Amino acid sequence: MAAIPQDSKDWMGARLERKEDLRLITGHGKYVADIVLPGMLHAAFVRSDHAHAKIKRIDTTEAAALPGVVAVFTGDEFKDHCKSMRQPVLLPNLPAKYPLYYALAIDKVKFHGDPVAVIIARDKYVAEDAAELVVVDYAELPVVLDPEAALEPGAVRVHDDEADNEMFSMTFTGGATIEEQDKNAAEVEKIFQSADVVVKERFRVHRTGTTPMETRGVLAEWSPSDGLTVYNTTQRPHIDRLAFADILDIPAEKVRVIAPRDMGGGFGLKAPFYRESIVIAYAARKLKRPVRWIESRYEGLMNIGQERGQVNDLEVAATKDGKLLALRNRGVADCGTGQIGVYWGFVMPFLGAVEMPNAYTWNAGDVRLKVAFTNKACLTPSRAFGHFPTRFAIERAVDMVARKCSLEPADLRRKNLVPKLPYTSVTGEYYDSGDFLKVWDSLMVKADLPAFRREQATARAAGRYLGIGFGCGVELSGVASELMVPMENQPGYGAATVRLDPRGKAFIFGGDAPGGQGHETTISQIVAATFGISPEDTVITTGDTGTTPFGSGTIGARMGSYFASAVRKACDELKEKITHVLAHDLGVRATVEEFAFTNGEVIYARDPAKRKGFREIVERIIMFPVNLPEGEVGGLESTAFFEAAKPMICFNADCCVVEVDITNGNFKIQRWVTSEDVGNVINPMIVDGQMHGAIVQGLSNAIFEEFIYNEQGQQLTADFEHYKLATAADVPTIEITYASTPCPHTPLGTRGIGEGRPSAVSGALCNALCDALSLFNIEITELPIRPNVLWKKLQAAGAVTK
Repeated sequence: MAAIPQDSKDWMGARLERKEDLRLITGHGKYVADIVLPGMLHAAFVRSDHAHAKIKRIDTTEAAALPGVVAVFTGDEFKDHCKSMRQPVLLPNLPAKYPLYYALAIDKVKFHGDPVAVIIARDKYVAEDAAELVVVDYAELPVVLDPEAALEPGAVRVHDDEADNEMFSMTFTGGATIEEQDKNAAEVEKIFQSADVVVKERFRVHRTGTTPMETRGVLAEWSPSDGLTVYNTTQRPHIDRLAFADILDIPAEKVRVIAPRDMGGGFGLKAPFYRESIVIAYAARKLKRPVRWIESRYEGLMNIGQERGQVNDLEVAATKDGKLLALRNRGVADCGTGQIGVYWGFVMPFLGAVEMPNAYTWNAGDVRLKVAFTNKACLTPSRAFGHFPTRFAIERAVDMVARKCSLEPADLRRKNLVPKLPYTSVTGEYYDSGDFLKVWDSLMVKADLPAFRREQATARAAGRYLGIGFGCGVELSGVASELMVPMENQPGYGAATVRLDPRGKAFIFGGDAPGGQGHETTISQIVAATFGISPEDTVITTGDTGTTPFGSGTIGARMGSYFASAVRKACDELKEKITHVLAHDLGVRATVEEFAFTNGEVIYARDPAKRKGFREIVERIIMFPVNLPEGEVGGLESTAFFEAAKPMICFNADCCVVEVDITNGNFKIQRWVTSEDVGNVINPMIVDGQMHGAIVQGLSNAIFEEFIYNEQGQQLTADFEHYKLATAADVPTIEITYASTPCPHTPLGTRGIGEGRPSAVSGALCNALCDALSLFNIEITELPIRPNVLWKKLQAAGAVTK
């Protein structure tokens, strides 16, 4: 067989610069706020100043009379003309209490920032002025803000139609019946009774989350002929479309949702279905004019982007030589009001409990969770979906076990990592493939623990306190339908359409809506590598329900696992057709495997002189569909769906090195090293960026960010003066390494990563701090961790004087 020229660039694995960046950095991106429609009106919301109060009266007279105001709507408008937000498409298949609520508050407000009215005006300035003129007469009610207090008998009820504040409760171990769970609990208790070492601690994680650069925005227009079109900052346009149709009672074929090509971050926050979207769509339909709302940063920080907020009473049993035996956890999560479609605040803690065992082997477990309603904004998804609190608890507890056993924490971790996959955790989570030990060993080589311990000893002799800490994380690589259907009542498969045009260009359509992760670049590399063309010859369209196949959204690291796989599958189907026609034209009998797509040509491997340009053969099939093989027709377009045979995971490990000044508690992160298994890497530069962003978010959550409510339930951190974010000056250089194993369940061997990546960060950081201060027996069990906290602990330990 003659050699085939291999001068075509191998795009898979190449550090291709992002295709998106030219328009973004030159100001040519197009966001919701850049879209202007003729006759467009603007909306501003009136929000509650109280966390819990009856609405006695809403006077909109003065606001409605302000010149430029077109309409004012209150909650009664939506109760009378729209369905509630509690629609089947937005309800998980999990046994929880789903409060009845509408697009605007009716009769009662339940958190500070609850929307009670909306102003529609000719411009946003008039709308904002008019909002200040709305008079709401409230009768204040007692508030409940602590989730454990909310679960006590006789506690103030957040929702009057519920008997208590327990929204969700589940046992994740032992079996499906109470009898099985009780039997398992008794067996776990026996393990604890006989264990050499037991760690028992309460771990508390504060409310924090994510703050995308672009806030939420909605622009809706109504056409009597075409129906409703909504431009929305959403990660899940196809799910939104169904929700709009159901709540507004519009035929589904009359609803189109478009997530603009450019969206300034999502991070999970833009995955739920929000009340404001219904308000804007309803107003556009009623007024027969386009209506736009752009969320202010104040509104955003008050209402969304809040996750975590959890207490975990965790116990770990181990042998004296460091073998982990059993874990027992009682988690309590603060859900807020539970009034957000799709997730309802409790789905995140649910998954956090499922993923609590992490990458370690356990003989047994007893993991339980309760989720409570409180008078706070509802929890919304955030990167490290649900398991930021549980991962902090488990990673800290593992270090505590190591100290009790007088073992090196790194050695104890390696000893207890799952040695071989597939594996099913004690909570029933399936780990499909990978090599945890390979990832860990790669990290240890880069971290050079023996060299650090020598440096640490030298530094301590000189009065300096260095510490090293580790953490690791099993994360979902996309979310399979078998988990998505019960968790969110939606499918998990990936879908993509690939269309070739007569000039040899590839157009790719996906229903998931990215938020700046680089999908245009990575997908173009997959298509270019498959067809042997340039990434510049590809165009990617995402997030338009009118042009793309159904997709469940950009969530759970789906791009590298599900969307990428569907794209490759569609490309392969087109390759089959191209080579079938080409073989016919060349007069040879050959399969697709006997052709090479390289350097813009399609070459017959057995006789490389037999070839055609990619554009030439594509144009022939599309434009000149005569004398085709029997059964073939013209055109080159394929829609493919991908569902993995099993749920898939990825794995990562972190190493943090810190120095602590014991005189004041200040600390500095000197080094951060990671090891990642993302399967075959499409573009290392893109993955590096995801890792940088995720680790910085984890550090920012652990150290700087915190949503704070006063005793009356008013949110005190609704601006960047009071809600602090990490800056470039606060974070270290991050050394990223890869120890990948190809995923056997995806056609490219790729895994998705990025969504869950911040989860191990807080544990690694706090483990490093505790290692630095091990002479003083200091343990950190609560976040956020800040210098003043360390200083108080050092004072209590007698390490410093006032």
